[in-house]
Amino acid sequence: MKINSVLKYLCLAISVAISTGYGQIRYSAPMEPQAAKKLWSNETSRIACRLIFDIPSYGFANFMTYGGRDLRSAMTLHPKLGIGQASSMRFIAAKPDWNSSGAERLLGKIDLYAGFNPYIGPTLSWKLLSELDHGNQILMPYTDKKLASGENIVPTLNPLGFKEAYKKYLSCQEQLIRVNYNDIRMMPLVFKYQSTELTAKSQDMLNDQVEYLKYDKSIIKISIRAYAYDMSKAQDNINLAKDRADALKKAYTDIGIKDDIIEIVPFNALTLNTKDENPISNEAATSRNALISLERDNAMINKDMEVNIPDVGADTGDGD
Repeated sequence: MKINSVLKYLCLAISVAISTGYGQIRYSAPMEPQAAKKLWSNETSRIACRLIFDIPSYGFANFMTYGGRDLRSAMTLHPKLGIGQASSMRFIAAKPDWNSSGAERLLGKIDLYAGFNPYIGPTLSWKLLSELDHGNQILMPYTDKKLASGENIVPTLNPLGFKEAYKKYLSCQEQLIRVNYNDIRMMPLVFKYQSTELTAKSQDMLNDQVEYLKYDKSIIKISIRAYAYDMSKAQDNINLAKDRADALKKAYTDIGIKDDIIEIVPFNALTLNTKDENPISNEAATSRNALISLERDNAMINKDMEVNIPDVGADTGDGD
């Protein structure tokens, strides 16, 4: 029998294997390429990229990268039965099951807490991705007496079918918007002198905010405050301030944001004055300004996208 036929028979025989030998419950994916390939998937947008692996009978692993000034990456595991007790999880790179040569290597470890999904920081998560990209599998053993008395639980990440999904994951990161909500929630803008046109820098800032708003559905209110002190007559200032606010509002309605969540805040008293009538006003700072502020529905916020991601597991590799 040819070697390829033997391997195919072996793969089919142990596909979706849950091994209980040697004191462990192992959750492994099929080694048949077409079946394993379907377990890797992607979710992509301009504000977040996800690379997901379905671990048969166990749950799934979720690699994620979020946009912002600095891209932030992490990985979480989502066991169907959860984590029943505090312990630790190791991350081991090993040759795939069809290749018995090669030593196992400890990449890192993390602490586990009852009721919380395992969380892995950027350094260790990128180590895992690199090993998968080199064709190695990742073993993630831990103990849980409540769920598996006396045996190790070993969910496994399979490299079969990984490369295509990984390529999409990296491509998605190149398209991420380099702002997040905290960067654009309160945005000061500046108009050109006696104009409804923004300065180049302010236009770039507004473009970033508008692009972000296309993907964050938690926004429930946009407040626009526009000012004008650069005209010689009070009524002209009032008219220009209104035109500036309307121009900003149009930028939001043009991308499909509903009119009823956009508020143009009534002009403050200084807007009614000319420079001569209010000589103490700071023309340099306020004469051409606008301020945009956003509010959100707390129930719809993905807080993972805005917090600083802790580098859990970064210093727990070989030698620890």
